[in-house]
Amino acid sequence: MRSYMAKLEPLWNKKALSFSDTLIIADLHVGYERELEDRGVNLPSQSDIMMREIYDMLESEDHERLVINGDLKHNIPSGSWQEYKEIPKMIDRWLEVVEEVYMIPGNHDGGIQSYLPREVSIEDSSGYILEDIGILHGHANPSEEVLDCETIIIAHSHPTISLIDSLGRKDKMQCWIKMEFEMDEYKGEIILMPHFNHLMGGNSINKNGYLGPLLNNSTLKDQRLYLLDGTYLGKLECLENAQRDIDKRSFSYIE
Repeated sequence: MRSYMAKLEPLWNKKALSFSDTLIIADLHVGYERELEDRGVNLPSQSDIMMREIYDMLESEDHERLVINGDLKHNIPSGSWQEYKEIPKMIDRWLEVVEEVYMIPGNHDGGIQSYLPREVSIEDSSGYILEDIGILHGHANPSEEVLDCETIIIAHSHPTISLIDSLGRKDKMQCWIKMEFEMDEYKGEIILMPHFNHLMGGNSINKNGYLGPLLNNSTLKDQRLYLLDGTYLGKLECLENAQRDIDKRSFSYIE
């Protein structure tokens, strides 16, 4: 691990990344409850819970800057009353404890400028550079400047790992993934973030792979998986090899 990476620190069990005086979060999907409502599932809004969790991290870790790495809102192409009501409230609350808020639009953030106070800086979907770190939601092609960074923080894939125990019980658990990438003349390290909204089911990367052009157009190596509490599961290749032996053994493996 490169020496400057000491400045990057996942906040275990909090689904956020701390970098110097900056907190990075992704995939809040405010308004997802309205989609569930259309399917006949009625749940209370989770926005106040997410707002408090992020406020507490900003305050306790003494951060001065917040970066939202895409998909702050959920409903597309237009938003719901929930997004129009709750997103400005959340941003105003966070601006009580930070000096700057940056927004990198994700694929669900069409028209996001209509929801945000003027104090929020909206960056390009091709990514944003903070010191020597590239930050990219992941649904769009990264800029050359982002690709030239030695480390890129990416979201969008909602990474989970599918687990199976000795009794055949299956579970999906959110995870962090660190990996090396090579694409054309570019190479470096990618940190894949978990989604912040716990209502989102997630994408099992050991079954369905990754989302987005950067991850799908690169050669990926040394893919290391960590659970939200920091537990190191191992490399993806080793876990997939274990799955191939699952029919021959009686104890737990990754599915």
